[in-house]
Amino acid sequence: MAATPTYILIHVFGTVRDELDRADRGKRTYSGWLREYVADTPRRLTEIARLLDLLTENGWKVVGSPYDCDVMLERDVSRDQAEQDIRRAEFWDRLVQIASADDDGHIVWREHPEGAPSRPRRRRRVRRPPTREQGS
Repeated sequence: MAATPTYILIHVFGTVRDELDRADRGKRTYSGWLREYVADTPRRLTEIARLLDLLTENGWKVVGSPYDCDVMLERDVSRDQAEQDIRRAEFWDRLVQIASADDDGHIVWREHPEGAPSRPRRRRRVRRPPTREQGS
């Protein structure tokens, strides 16, 4: 069976709203979280750069992402094989911290992220904050 491409999506800039949604709400103040997030950003970018090196050395190629603030990588290999290869290369734990998971929680996407554009891209939110047009 021919391998179909699999993908890895890494959110690079992480808009504040996305990061707020992912932050463990209620445990600390937003101002405390923001200081931590800003301090953490250079370290995160360094980690992304390192992961990109490791992934490209392991046969992944960077392809255009459908989202302007993401990096997307592609490889012609099954998801199971891709996951095994990354675990064998011993940077799986780091990748899990950085990459965006698909709707089923997999770091290696079986389908192109644009394959089902109607589904939410990030983790499901319980309540969406009001948009600017709706007011707060």
